[in-house]
Amino acid sequence: MPVRVSRRCDLAIVPGVHAALVDADLVLLDVRADAYFCLPGLADDFRLHADRRRLALSDPALGRELLAADLVSVEAAPSAQVAPLPAHPQRSALSVDVPCPAWDDLGDGLRAMLDLARAYRGRPLRTLLEAVARPSPDIRPQASPAVIEAAARFHRWAPYAPVSGKCLLRSFMLLRLLHAKGLDAHWVFGVRTWPFQAHCWLQCEDLVLDDQPDRVRAFTPIMAA
Repeated sequence: MPVRVSRRCDLAIVPGVHAALVDADLVLLDVRADAYFCLPGLADDFRLHADRRRLALSDPALGRELLAADLVSVEAAPSAQVAPLPAHPQRSALSVDVPCPAWDDLGDGLRAMLDLARAYRGRPLRTLLEAVARPSPDIRPQASPAVIEAAARFHRWAPYAPVSGKCLLRSFMLLRLLHAKGLDAHWVFGVRTWPFQAHCWLQCEDLVLDDQPDRVRAFTPIMAA
């Protein structure tokens, strides 16, 4: 029996789904399905609450479509908490002139390649997120000298690694290296529309570790892991 959706109702975004408002467009990331959904020009039909876990809808047909796609539920309260989104970065650990790798970078590179083959290849996004869960509750993302040094070492050898340069792989590889050193960072996923694009990067406070601030500021964050 279909769920009735009346006008001006609140629907909870289900666990595993994240939402962002990009101008007048609603973008949803379904981690379970490893897929993005973009609903353009709907600003007059919904409001995304500040907690990013509820949608206030004025269009019953839109509510029914989201329910049928299992992206929302009729629960009155948010069904899951999400990590807060970091502020827009102002600095970068990625230098314009990256020096050549040193011999002592070889260990990091070999460990990263082995780890990538074991933990990344063929894995869906939800499994990758589980693989980069915070190693300890006492570790927090901080723009410390140790994090900056670890990122600088990574950027010396990463361009020579026999892997693609796509953002998901690069961020995953660097975050796993940070965890191995007892460090951490936010893994931020962002979106833009017209044309639709998705991007991800690592960030500590106002420092982006593997990209430039001007580039990532073009994307609206939708999820931080």
